[in-house]
Amino acid sequence: MYNAIDADVMRIKNNISDIKQRGSFLGGLLRLVAHDAMDFDPNRTPRMGADGCYDPNHPNNAGLENVWSSGSALMQVYDQKYSQLSIADFWVACANAAIRQSSIGQQLDMKDSFRWGRKDAVSCNGQGNRLPSTRGCSQTEDVFLNRMGMTWEDAVALMGGHTLGHGNRDNSGHHGTWAPNNSEATVFDKKYYEQLFMNNWRVSGFGNTQDWRTGNPGNDRMMLNTDICLAYNIDSGFACCTTGNFQCRQCPRYTSNSPRKAAERAVLKMLGGVPGNTNNDPFYESFERAWNKMTSVGQSDLMPLSTECE
Repeated sequence: MYNAIDADVMRIKNNISDIKQRGSFLGGLLRLVAHDAMDFDPNRTPRMGADGCYDPNHPNNAGLENVWSSGSALMQVYDQKYSQLSIADFWVACANAAIRQSSIGQQLDMKDSFRWGRKDAVSCNGQGNRLPSTRGCSQTEDVFLNRMGMTWEDAVALMGGHTLGHGNRDNSGHHGTWAPNNSEATVFDKKYYEQLFMNNWRVSGFGNTQDWRTGNPGNDRMMLNTDICLAYNIDSGFACCTTGNFQCRQCPRYTSNSPRKAAERAVLKMLGGVPGNTNNDPFYESFERAWNKMTSVGQSDLMPLSTECE
């Protein structure tokens, strides 16, 4: 069944002829699973986590209806073929398929580490309010480290999922790709970290729509505060650029005694060596470990595929 889900995701993907929309579908699968899991809070009732439920009316989830809603290709194939699975398990398997198919040489195959047995929630009121905003690393820290018990390396690896797809201003207020272009936004690799370090990013906009831009005005490449803060200390709020120039002061790096220095070190690890190398192994290995943590947090009695009844 796992392989059949993979094949159906590939069929849906290949039926999308527009390269930008194809990237949106792939990235949307990862975002769907992340939003389902990131509402976990061990100190609240219900704790939530991966339960096949999101609030489609909450602005933090805007755009997810393009991936999962009545009439969507993904929901249709679930209803027709996989309704014996929980929706939560189905979403994770679909996102795993998207990652495998878009990774370099289809190298990142997480079938062996996949676990099933998640239980769906009937409702998830307040789910959208628990999701992190894009204000900065305090949001990332609260969700992944404080509530999920992860490390900065885990959080940095998961943020690399931004390499797929693009932001849409109609959904999030942010528009553009984290990868260099729409074609590369269909490839799951370490390009996100290369872009973070190899470009001079400058603040653009303000308030909830503030993000970071590079290159000539009008291009679609972007980073969010929650991306830039993984390598640069932007907590002061003062305008800066990541590499600095005569028009803009350079954003400071974290001091050696800062807890967030671990995030900066993780970004460097994900690069896999000097810029321009093709070593995705550190990213892929860290991502798989962090992805499995995120999708299983708060769960009990999850089972490997070897115990699944076909």
